[in-house]
Amino acid sequence: MREDLRRAPASYALLDGAGATMQHGPGEAVIGDDGVSVGPVTVAFLDADALRAADYRIELDLWPSGRLALTQLGRRFDSFAAELRRSRNQARVAGLLAHGIAMPEVYAGALLDGRAARPAEFQLYDTHVTIVPDDADPFQLPLGALTGVGTAEDPPAVVFETGPARTVAGQLGRRRDALQAAVATRRDAQARRLADLTGVAGFADGLAVPKSQVPGFDALLDRASAPERAAGAAWLVAAARGGEPRLGFAQLLDPDGEAAQASPPLPEPWASFLLVPAGKLVALEVLAGPAAATYVFAGDADAINRDLQALHLRRAPLALTATQAELTPLNPYRLALRRLEPLQRLRAATRARVLHDDGWAGSVQRALSGAPVAD
Repeated sequence: MREDLRRAPASYALLDGAGATMQHGPGEAVIGDDGVSVGPVTVAFLDADALRAADYRIELDLWPSGRLALTQLGRRFDSFAAELRRSRNQARVAGLLAHGIAMPEVYAGALLDGRAARPAEFQLYDTHVTIVPDDADPFQLPLGALTGVGTAEDPPAVVFETGPARTVAGQLGRRRDALQAAVATRRDAQARRLADLTGVAGFADGLAVPKSQVPGFDALLDRASAPERAAGAAWLVAAARGGEPRLGFAQLLDPDGEAAQASPPLPEPWASFLLVPAGKLVALEVLAGPAAATYVFAGDADAINRDLQALHLRRAPLALTATQAELTPLNPYRLALRRLEPLQRLRAATRARVLHDDGWAGSVQRALSGAPVAD
């Protein structure tokens, strides 16, 4: 049945950035997993920055410029437009790194902003909630960043708090309480697991905790570190200045087979990490988990941590060279690179990426002094 929804006879017009028609004609519009095609035109969903469907006309705004219009869909208009929106949203959730390992629970509702109500889908993963508005890019709220998950009565809604910021999910009908309970249950389960793992209350997924708030910090640091990284971790802690070193744990969304293991190993797919302020710089060291390099960022440790938490400590988009990060139609990270603000901030703040080799300590020392370091 879904295959029938993904095809429809149509007329198309491909317009340039000034609105002039470049190609047009009849054709069969076909929705794929990664894009939509009609006649000789194929548009990737990662490049379809806006979708409008009304009055029997569908328009896609295209990156870097231009627009694709589909008309004369007849009775297939509603079903085709709905399937096109669903497929585009799914691709853009992945392209903006807002997906998870398993399939989410999905709640249909609206994103409430003051008096406005914007139709949206709320996708609950084990690690975060992804909000998919009909008229904007998807974004996510990591469960570890939530400081509150409550309900409101006027209008009925679920309220997600991340510090002073509030995201309000409304028009959920009878599923309001189910969404609130499911998010709170998963967030609390994460906190209990981390308390059992560390013996310390107060850890949250992706959030590093300052040394003064962690009883037995040095012993936990040693226990959470892979043996081959323990000495480097102690060296980094001693190098801290202008702030406390911070220890954290993160549930990874892109685990790999080259992970360094603590002893005893952390449960899959968790990793441990260290954030060390050094003046106006902050060093990130993965203590147990993926074979990541040490990163040195410019900025405030709290802000750096929030952005890393939003990425679930993903390494691949951070490790891209300038050449690899060019916004080409073949770059699988092109949507995240041009529209995902936490990734943009972290890449702009990166001052060094130091591999774990024989020269690691000297290279990190130079990076923390502000000297350039070759990748």
